[in-house]
Amino acid sequence: MMNKILLNGRVFGLLLLALVFSLYAAWMVNVQLGYGYSWLYEFYETEQHISRYAPQNKHRAGFETTSVTVHKEVFQQIVDSVHGNGVGLESIHYPFQGQSIPLLHQAELIHLQDVANLINNIHCIAWLCGSLLMVGLLVEYRHRRLYKSRASSLGILSVFSLLMVVIISVFLIWGAKAVFYQLHIMIFPADHQWFFYYQDSLMSTLMKAPDLFAGIAVQIVLLGLVFYAFLLAAMQRLLKR
Repeated sequence: MMNKILLNGRVFGLLLLALVFSLYAAWMVNVQLGYGYSWLYEFYETEQHISRYAPQNKHRAGFETTSVTVHKEVFQQIVDSVHGNGVGLESIHYPFQGQSIPLLHQAELIHLQDVANLINNIHCIAWLCGSLLMVGLLVEYRHRRLYKSRASSLGILSVFSLLMVVIISVFLIWGAKAVFYQLHIMIFPADHQWFFYYQDSLMSTLMKAPDLFAGIAVQIVLLGLVFYAFLLAAMQRLLKR
């Protein structure tokens, strides 16, 4: 009985690690595509949003006069910087009346540096999960060859489905926005600002936060599930040999 529990636990762990790594891989693909900002920009009518709120900004002037091309360029510069240890954040500018205006004020710079630090930590966690997945697969492969034992597919599927139901229920009960804000409270330093009104931040206006993040999350999850299906098929084929 104990051996069966341990076997099911090992396989469940492999499924969970594979899911985490699949989502990470999907995230990395999204990074290479600029998080799909070019098409999400149109989907969320970001140009109209900038035209409405940029003139109200208390820290910067004239961003509403810039073109769609500039909007997409400065967003990509932010992406490149937060995925490059925060290097280059202070050099992001936009043109206004013959001058080069810094896009970000100090609180935004601090927040985006926190984001860059978080991304570095996520890289470490993801590669640790990937390493554990490889080791776990080797252990499970060896165990099956020696003992000819198999995990209970029904039991693992039930536990895994329960986990997914719990995660989905959290979002349905509290709402994606509330969960999004709570994660920010838990992750970022308490004395660092992470919430910005549109009138206080061109960064938030440019991203139409948090709407843009919802679109990005959907892209990552959908692509991650595709990767997950392929990864599970490969794992199953390996363990059946």
